[in-house]
Amino acid sequence: MTDQSNEKRVIALDVHPRSFGFVVFEGPNDMLDWGIRSFRPGVNAVKVPAAKKLLALLDEFRPSAVVIRERLTSRTAKRTKMLSTIERQARSRRIPVRFISRRDVNRTFVGFDSNKYEVASALARQFPDLASRLPPKRKCWQSEDYRMGIFDAAAVGVAYFVRRKSVKHQEPTPPAASPLY
Repeated sequence: MTDQSNEKRVIALDVHPRSFGFVVFEGPNDMLDWGIRSFRPGVNAVKVPAAKKLLALLDEFRPSAVVIRERLTSRTAKRTKMLSTIERQARSRRIPVRFISRRDVNRTFVGFDSNKYEVASALARQFPDLASRLPPKRKCWQSEDYRMGIFDAAAVGVAYFVRRKSVKHQEPTPPAASPLY
């Protein structure tokens, strides 16, 4: 018998100014879908705006929560606009948006906090369907592969479930009834 409280459908997002990586979880151990959605402007512009791409995900999977990692760096105008779009679309569907700190993600992957490739490799081992998407290890002169957005979103989703589990176990217990004499 499985614990039904952990069987929540969650969309984890890795948000960038011109794209977002996503992973749809059905509980902590099952992934339904994953990918990258791009919305570049200019000559190579993608014709479908970000809001419509997000709406399609929300309508298709009907998650119980949207999870996003908090960024410590200052937000750019484009990223702020993207985050407000996500929050607005989720709120219109009564889906809560949860933010996970970098510290929570690092706690989930103890020992991997300095190397994103090691975290991505661990996720590829945990979720074999992602193994084919794992990019080669990056050299110091190379820019980050766009597929890392999938692994960053997966790390946020896993951290969300780990944090939820630990918060559940830390709930205060009711005081024991005092004996009547």
